[in-house]
Amino acid sequence: MIAALLLAAASVCALPEPLPAPDAAAAQLYLEVGDTERAAGSVETALVAYREALRLDPSSARAKSAYLAACAGHERDALLAEGRARMDAGDCPGAIDLFRLLAGDPVAALQEAICRYGQGDDDEARPLLERALAAPATEERARYFLGLIELRDRSGNDAAAFFEHVAEAGGLLTERAQVLRLTSLRSGRAVVTVSAESGYDSNVTFAPDALPASGDFSGGGGLLVSLRPLGLSGPYLRGSAFYRRQVQQTSSDLGFFGGQAGYRLGRGETYAFGDYALEAALLGGSPLLVAHRLRAGGRLPLRHFALTLLYAARFDTYQTASSSAYSGTSHSLSPEVAYWLPLGSSISLGYFVSRDATSVADTSAWEHGPYAAARWVLSPGLRLGADAGLFFRSYDAGTPAARSDAIRSAGASVEQDLGRFTLRLAAGARASVSNDPAHTYTRLTGTLGVSYTLGIF
Repeated sequence: MIAALLLAAASVCALPEPLPAPDAAAAQLYLEVGDTERAAGSVETALVAYREALRLDPSSARAKSAYLAACAGHERDALLAEGRARMDAGDCPGAIDLFRLLAGDPVAALQEAICRYGQGDDDEARPLLERALAAPATEERARYFLGLIELRDRSGNDAAAFFEHVAEAGGLLTERAQVLRLTSLRSGRAVVTVSAESGYDSNVTFAPDALPASGDFSGGGGLLVSLRPLGLSGPYLRGSAFYRRQVQQTSSDLGFFGGQAGYRLGRGETYAFGDYALEAALLGGSPLLVAHRLRAGGRLPLRHFALTLLYAARFDTYQTASSSAYSGTSHSLSPEVAYWLPLGSSISLGYFVSRDATSVADTSAWEHGPYAAARWVLSPGLRLGADAGLFFRSYDAGTPAARSDAIRSAGASVEQDLGRFTLRLAAGARASVSNDPAHTYTRLTGTLGVSYTLGIF
């Protein structure tokens, strides 16, 4: 706050204090002197004359515009420095006011465009970046931000072309451009992803620790289709299907199918969204679950941090007699804070709270607990991920006592992008400790998968 006040007080090209007694005639004389000196190339003298003209006649639009134009020409470096300082202080609107005084300057155009991009105003940022492309000193960064706009607009192929050019230039943005180029190749307004995986599960049936574990190998495949006809901000549609088949315990084969429709408001880092999904699950080839899901959430960036909040409501209808007691409605809320690092790496902490309300007290429960996740970009295309959580689940009733579980989970993954292909190796662990021995179990998993993603347009 103190820094912002100092910036405001020391603003370059601030309008001068008016004199107690306005004099339009004298102001006109100073304007003429200023015009003459400026035409002769004496910008500093012209600036003094224009300042006096504005002090004598604060209502004169011509005096104001002449003073600001002369000041911008004389104080270019100071204006740029103050504008960047305002950007660093989080005052983009104030920075834009300063950069706009330097109309036609490619550096000012680039800095203003960066502010506009951060505010999600891509339509204003584009022409400024096109102007900055014309100057060798700003060409690389302008091309980089044009790539970011195309990526946000879901024009993946266009974004990839911009990032490829920046990467080949070999400048300071090379590594970032390489990372984003690979991301762009798997982006678009219409995207199709096909995946296949194989894995091992040490406890497919969640057998309690007192009994032999039910380990088995599996293979699976999936398809995901995503449509964003208007880009990142606007309506979206998704459809997905995935099926995993066990080698031995085919009664535990799992299939998941879903369709989703929603709307996102906001192109920038600040956004809100809401969607509806219809989901179905198969177990052993037979219907297990039909669910309707509603979600709403949003994200608010604060410098290097981001705050997110997600709410979801599920309406589950289980299809078998043994699982029908779990049919009901669940509500969940997840606040989260993330810290963003270079190249897209991040660390996040959150808390999960849910209420599962069924028609049977024995299957109605509260669940809550903290979780953490981290993502490291080691090099263009190579990422590490890790997550962990501790959740407490307590049921409303039970015999002889209400069931209470403490669930610990952890996972790690390595991903390598190869153009439109991605290889993924993942491992996970889950352990539940319950006052009911039948629900105390340990489970270890490992998967190796590959996916191919194509941005159609």
